[in-house]
Amino acid sequence: MRLAGIFILAFVISAISGVAAHAAVSLLPDWDDAAGRGLGEAFRLLLTAIYVILGMILYGLAVWRRNRERRLKRVLYILLLVPFLVVVLGLIDNGVHRIDWLRESVGMVQMFVPLWSVALAQWLILHIYLSRQTRLAKAAST
Repeated sequence: MRLAGIFILAFVISAISGVAAHAAVSLLPDWDDAAGRGLGEAFRLLLTAIYVILGMILYGLAVWRRNRERRLKRVLYILLLVPFLVVVLGLIDNGVHRIDWLRESVGMVQMFVPLWSVALAQWLILHIYLSRQTRLAKAAST
């Protein structure tokens, strides 16, 4: 029951950190028109919400397996590398010749920072709880 509370805490804190990071990166320059800017902001906010749910599902699967610490770290690596897949797919779709690298690099930062803050917040809360739990179990067994 306590683990369920930790997952709820991780969900809430990661959602707050994702929205805060989204607000922080929205201060970066944006060269789109008003409609494009609004659609981009809505897409990134929706992507952050989906990422919170995806992270909780993956971390939940990792916690129920043996060797929790290793699996949690593996899920963290996967969640940190997933945004690069979007960049690779964009490069495949558009090619590298018609890219304005300054705009695209700012767009990458605007997309990566909220997603990485979500993954790191979830991992940090679960890692702290599980490391305390294993430390207490080792102390009780001795």
